[in-house]
Amino acid sequence: MTAQPAVRRERFHFLAYAWDITEAERITTGRDTISVSVAEAATWLAFVRIDKAHAATVDLTKPLIIAPIEDLGHMPIDGFHRIWKARREGIETLTARLLTSEEEYQIRIHGGDKSPGYYR
Repeated sequence: MTAQPAVRRERFHFLAYAWDITEAERITTGRDTISVSVAEAATWLAFVRIDKAHAATVDLTKPLIIAPIEDLGHMPIDGFHRIWKARREGIETLTARLLTSEEEYQIRIHGGDKSPGYYR
């Protein structure tokens, strides 16, 4: 029997939260996109680390993934390097696919009520 290679799963970590971006992409593939203001999305850049060399190589036609996060509002969980590059190049909008609250919860690895010791 030949072992299947492990699938590399992309994850995004923000504070005490983490999401499975590979699964988010699977769920949203083929979904209609919306237009997102780069200036508004860029307000989140202060909270993430950007690898500028990598950002220079990203494809700005790939849609961002936006998730509704309780107490935070709608937040990009995939595409920060694209947001950084678009802002730097003076691009005003990018496309994005939205997750529902249920989908966000499904792809959330930990954070909120999925964290050990979480009490409401």
